[in-house]
Amino acid sequence: MAELLVSASTGAMGSLLGKLGTMLSNEYKLLKDVRDDIKFLKDELEAMQAFLVMMADEEEPDQQSRLRANAVRELSYEIEDSIDKFMLHVEREPSSTSD
Repeated sequence: MAELLVSASTGAMGSLLGKLGTMLSNEYKLLKDVRDDIKFLKDELEAMQAFLVMMADEEEPDQQSRLRANAVRELSYEIEDSIDKFMLHVEREPSSTSD
């Protein structure tokens, strides 16, 4: 049950971090600058996820911390939607190499 609580408290962070990991794989053959940006975003989101996990353990967080946690959780959903759209776009794009 505790895992479910932590999962609910971290929003989309778990699946989002997994998707960014997939994007960093060779499957997307990203330009170096884009790969670096994705790695930076992944690192930042891991820090945000740690904050959300910490907040889930708080008995009575102060209002500012609660508001920040809610904002981070909502942001995770928005980022996940953007990543999903990007991944669909890349997967639908015809390959630039001819067979």
